Amino acid sequence: MKYLVFCPCGHSLERHGYEGCDGDGDRTCSCAHDSLAALDAAIERARADAYTVWKKPEAGGDAEAV
Repeated sequence: MKYLVFCPCGHSLERHGYEGCDGDGDRTCSCAHDSLAALDAAIERARADAYTVWKKPEAGGDAEAV
């Protein structure tokens, strides 16, 4: 699971330790989330994104909030 879930900072849970995000290995990341906080942030982001339903332009338009 650590490889499949990404924090809003763009790094997987694998990169998040007790001190925050280690970045991509070459560069550090300013994200202060530990692995649990990164998981919570990823869940919240997925939850927020699920509230927007996109319609095709042929179907009549833009995004519609549900």
